[in-house]
Amino acid sequence: MSDNIEIAALQEEIRQLKLENKKLERNIRVSKSFLDRVTRAAEAKDILSNALSAANIKQKAYTEILIENCPNIITLLDEDGRFVLTTRSLLIIMNIPNFDFIKGHKYDEVLSKYLSEDDMATLKSAVDNLATKGDTDTDALDFWADFDNSGNRRYYSIELRVVLGIGGLSKGTLLVMIDLTDFLQEKQRAEKANNAKSDFLAMVSHEIRTPMNAILGMATALDRLNIDPAHQKYIRDIRRASDFLLAIINDILDFSKIEAGKLDLVLTNYSLTSLIDTLHSMFSLISKQKNLAFTLKKTNDFPQFANGDENRVRQILTNLLSNAFKYTHEGSVDFQVWLDAQNNMRFDITDSGIGIKQEDLVKLFTPFEQLDVRKNRNIVGTGLGLAICHDLCRLMNGEILVESEYGKGTTFSVILPYVAANVADISADATLVEFVAPQAKILVVDDMEINLSVAEVMLEIFEIIPDLAESGQAAIELASKTEYDIIFMDHMMPEMDGIETTENIRNLNDWYITSPIVALTANVIKGSEEMFLTSRLDDVVSKPIEFSALSICLRKWLSPQLIKILS
Repeated sequence: MSDNIEIAALQEEIRQLKLENKKLERNIRVSKSFLDRVTRAAEAKDILSNALSAANIKQKAYTEILIENCPNIITLLDEDGRFVLTTRSLLIIMNIPNFDFIKGHKYDEVLSKYLSEDDMATLKSAVDNLATKGDTDTDALDFWADFDNSGNRRYYSIELRVVLGIGGLSKGTLLVMIDLTDFLQEKQRAEKANNAKSDFLAMVSHEIRTPMNAILGMATALDRLNIDPAHQKYIRDIRRASDFLLAIINDILDFSKIEAGKLDLVLTNYSLTSLIDTLHSMFSLISKQKNLAFTLKKTNDFPQFANGDENRVRQILTNLLSNAFKYTHEGSVDFQVWLDAQNNMRFDITDSGIGIKQEDLVKLFTPFEQLDVRKNRNIVGTGLGLAICHDLCRLMNGEILVESEYGKGTTFSVILPYVAANVADISADATLVEFVAPQAKILVVDDMEINLSVAEVMLEIFEIIPDLAESGQAAIELASKTEYDIIFMDHMMPEMDGIETTENIRNLNDWYITSPIVALTANVIKGSEEMFLTSRLDDVVSKPIEFSALSICLRKWLSPQLIKILS
């Protein structure tokens, strides 16, 4: 019995040992698995460490490439203003072989050798402000510097930015310097070229308008005489051809001013009704000559007055109406004016003319483009008119639209913002009134005999016999003997120009302190009128002299006692 008990106990002990053995084997397997994972993690860590090391080496290489090759000067200063890092471009312009020569040095100690005292003080103030005010950056500073001590100063722009660390704490300042010398020189060359262009335009304007003044002035004077009807027709043909030539000249000058950004709007209160009626009357004559129907449709709510540049609105509409009649050989031209729902002035000009091909619409407002050249070879023009109209509309915050069907006709729509006028400011003197002033004492100053003849003939229409002077000195001598009611003064004269002559006449006596002196000039480039009016001249009449402009000028400046209104 005891033997059986011992055997059972032994068997139980063996069973327990087997269980313990299994547990031990399981723990060994778990431990081995864990050791395998640890081994793999260690291997992965080594691989990652090697990869990161390689990436760091690569990144460091890229950083060195950037520092070595960046064309701009980028410098990092620590919180004490000492050099920490810089692109090689700074070392190159300073002829420093290695960054170690300036590393750890304060920026003001290094840069003060190359900047003026004022520029250095400005830079130091900007750097200090960044640190004290807590700003992250500042406006760019511009200065000249001779970094290589060659006497060849360069123009730099410098921008400053605070480099922030953890928690927004300042860790230093970043300086970015950009060499703008070449840009500045190009800008100066462009400005010089632009000034030369303006001077050229002024000269061309003067040289071309001077003979045009003679042609148009004489034709205007002859047109008012009672001469043979056949001769009258010749004179009007001369005027018509001259007007075409003058329109081409004006287009070229206007386009040049628009291209240079020098065309300004002259805003006044004016009569829209008068403008539209004048255009209708003018083109009604053309419609009769071409045997075309011409209708004007004006809605009842269309405003009578407006504020804007009357001359430019007239220029746009005249150009579009001229084109409509130019390209319409039979049928009609319709002119409609109305106020749309957005309070815009709408001017729609519809013709039954030759129309425009769809593929040509995209280049319609392109300068110097003339469409269907073969078909329209007999039509005079520069190809600038529509381009100028387009730019003028845009300048007035408006637009110009076109719809056309080739062979059937075209509609141009001009859309301009309507600005109400102060009617009280619209002068009744704008109306052209027939008058004479035989007692008026007028002096005309011009170095060209033909211009004096034109002025003399045109003033004779007002029964005025003027005195004439061919130079500034001659004008001063005449003015010293006679108190003239108006002096018409040419600008571009040899020896003494119109502005200098005016100054001398103003200083003659008390009479000429207030007596009107009017610039009579072919210089119509932007800025010329302001130049005259700030040079003690009172008004400007441009050449070629228009009868209406001369009439308005005389009426404006002559004493009412000298003017006799004709019934």
